[in-house]
Amino acid sequence: MSPPIDAVLLDYGHTLIHFDERPHSALLGAYEKVNRLLADAVEREVPAAQVLIERVSQVVDDEIQRDYAAGRPEEVEIAAIYDAALRALGLELEPDLIERVMELEQEGWLNSVHVGPDVLDTLRILRERGLRLGLVSNAAYRPRLMTQQLAALGLLPAFDGVTFSSEVGVRKPHPAIYLDALRKVGVEAERSLFVGDRVREDILGPQRLGMRAVLTREWRQEDDPDAADAVIQRLGELPAVVARLATGPRVADTYNEVTSRE
Repeated sequence: MSPPIDAVLLDYGHTLIHFDERPHSALLGAYEKVNRLLADAVEREVPAAQVLIERVSQVVDDEIQRDYAAGRPEEVEIAAIYDAALRALGLELEPDLIERVMELEQEGWLNSVHVGPDVLDTLRILRERGLRLGLVSNAAYRPRLMTQQLAALGLLPAFDGVTFSSEVGVRKPHPAIYLDALRKVGVEAERSLFVGDRVREDILGPQRLGMRAVLTREWRQEDDPDAADAVIQRLGELPAVVARLATGPRVADTYNEVTSRE
């Protein structure tokens, strides 16, 4: 028999939330604000909002994606990436001004972020059962900005602890990020369950520390190499899966089907 489950740690992107394609209209409004901010701060002509989107926002996004694809465990220093992109346009800004540019861009992105239909009810049910809840996300943006996003989406009060790679300095599946989350919720790995959409980061990484792990396919569909303790098609299935995993042997759980492991 497995130990009881006292905490559930959840991934963020494509587990609790999903995204629109690049929100050009929202970003345009954000970068119009950036344009006005920079025009007041520097003594030279500032590129138009659309140019800033192409030469700053898109460049930063591409650089982050390249770094993630390279598989480095360390999180990027996002302010340095913004600084390099802005300097390529001849804009040498003080750190606090770069921070404000990042904040305005995040405000522009917020309208493209959507909480999944089952998320709030699922988190409520888990909390009512006495489970500790943690959020663990690979996120390059400052923890302050990510926490503001959680608050704006109404998710922050549900969690006993939140952990971002930008805070810890390393990304999943590095052990340090899970250990930080476990410390914040005050539960040992063996009594915890991890839920996410990526096999490497959300299944194999947590399992190496002794956690059980559930793969969700609601927004992304990664193949499960028979590794996950359970597979769900939407987050609303999670409370029933948690109950089974907490009281029985390891199982592979698919939609409307439960198969016991040898």
